[in-house]
Amino acid sequence: MTKKELIENGFSEEAIDAYLELGIEADDGLEDFEEAYQGDWKSDEDFVEDLLSDIGVLPDLPPYIHIDWERTARDVMMDYSEENGYYFRNL
Repeated sequence: MTKKELIENGFSEEAIDAYLELGIEADDGLEDFEEAYQGDWKSDEDFVEDLLSDIGVLPDLPPYIHIDWERTARDVMMDYSEENGYYFRNL
């Protein structure tokens, strides 16, 4: 898929450029972009909290239970890459 096609499909040029900056594009160009792209967040912690919530691994916790999001993000980010606030799954 070309950059132009991805933009026509609603992806931002900034997200595509971030993917290219990471140097993780496949030999055939941007074919894996859609599968790898996760979205944009302000921090690794925000990304990981949303990710884990979306996949349903976070139970409803009482307010006195706290999760170390910094450490959790550090571990989860082993499978993801970030550039300029855009997140991608390492394929």
